[in-house]
Amino acid sequence: MRRLICLSVFLLTACAGFSEDVGKADLALSHPGPWDIPADTMAVGDTQYVNYTSAGPWVGSSGCGGSLLSGTARLRDWVGTAFPQVTHVGGYSCRSINGDGTRMSVHATGRALDIMLPLHGGEADNDLGDPIGNYLIEHAEEIGIQLIIWDRWTWNASRTSSSKERSYGGAHPHHDHLHVELSVEAAAERTPWFSGGMPLPESACAALPAEGGVVEETSDCFAAYGPATYWRSESMGHGGSMLWTNAYQGSSPSNWARWHFNLAEGGEYAVEIWAEQPYAAHRATRYALRHGDVDHSIDVDLNGAMGWVRLGTYTFAPGAGQHLSVYDNYGADPGSDQHIPADAVRLVRIDGAVDPDPMPDPDPAPDPGPDPGPDPRVLEIVEIAPTWSIIPIAGGDPALDDDPLVGPGRDSVGGCSVSAASSGGAAWPLAFLVGFALLRRRR
Repeated sequence: MRRLICLSVFLLTACAGFSEDVGKADLALSHPGPWDIPADTMAVGDTQYVNYTSAGPWVGSSGCGGSLLSGTARLRDWVGTAFPQVTHVGGYSCRSINGDGTRMSVHATGRALDIMLPLHGGEADNDLGDPIGNYLIEHAEEIGIQLIIWDRWTWNASRTSSSKERSYGGAHPHHDHLHVELSVEAAAERTPWFSGGMPLPESACAALPAEGGVVEETSDCFAAYGPATYWRSESMGHGGSMLWTNAYQGSSPSNWARWHFNLAEGGEYAVEIWAEQPYAAHRATRYALRHGDVDHSIDVDLNGAMGWVRLGTYTFAPGAGQHLSVYDNYGADPGSDQHIPADAVRLVRIDGAVDPDPMPDPDPAPDPGPDPGPDPRVLEIVEIAPTWSIIPIAGGDPALDDDPLVGPGRDSVGGCSVSAASSGGAAWPLAFLVGFALLRRRR
């Protein structure tokens, strides 16, 4: 099911399509005030209890744990799979609590994560962060979540006598990340969630096979963010549907989208996006790719593009937390009708030479068994031209080479060629004998 994130402005505009993106940057992704936890989430949260364990006093680096604990690391990886809007997840840090200096941060024990999200106009993007915090509240006891800090607000699973939520006035407003602390039991993987298979939300992304594959904009591996007013849909594109928006001048994105990759195997993959006219027009479309733990920014001229457009070849790690994003903002006036498509993305396995769209054999031949030798009923006739070459192609997969054939006057790929040039009748008997001998060998 397409996860198209509509904002509060959606209620005012009823997602009516505008022909121009006038005022696009003025529609905010944040809402006034701190994290507003929904009543139904709070009702579930009131049933959750997790004992709070602090990190103790700051005694210097000798008191730090040295790394993330195993349960914290597994939750970090799970978050990347469950919530593709996350840019990255921080974890271990040997330090005191910011602005304090006397108490050790839970990050120093290996029991805390910082779930990072992009800002919108300097404010918390509640459209991206609230669903994460709400989900962790509703599953706090099962997972072992003792504390969440997000957008100037906290939720503490150990509070019983009064509300579990309170305002947060620490040195950092936590508007660009959720601070999530695990209990001692959770960090050691001793809570029911770890033994129960760590279930994902219903919208979690399924894994791509080793040969790669296609991620459609209609799948749960895709999410579109920003004002729904400026996301248009069409009954065309790869798979028969697509989204598109327009580029606009701004320092931060207004509308953007992300394709999440969860890979069964790591390896070298080519990344390709599907472009279709007239909805691929922006000459400087900005993509951001995260593969393994590396981030790349890629600018692409989509003007006139049609079909699969290759962005490059990259090394991916197995598992989740990897994604491709596209953004609508540009540093100058992009002009009118600079359309940006959000359609299918394809990963093509390179270090296995697997064709993602193999052409089926129209008439597969049965297994002939042992070689019976030359068939006397078949006669191969080969024309021997005055100038000819026999060029074996060595190395590479012709299906993946841009120019697998060697043209006239070029050296052979394999470094082996046989040629004869006509300069009179003397060369013809020799050419005939060579050709006849080759025919015998081929048969």
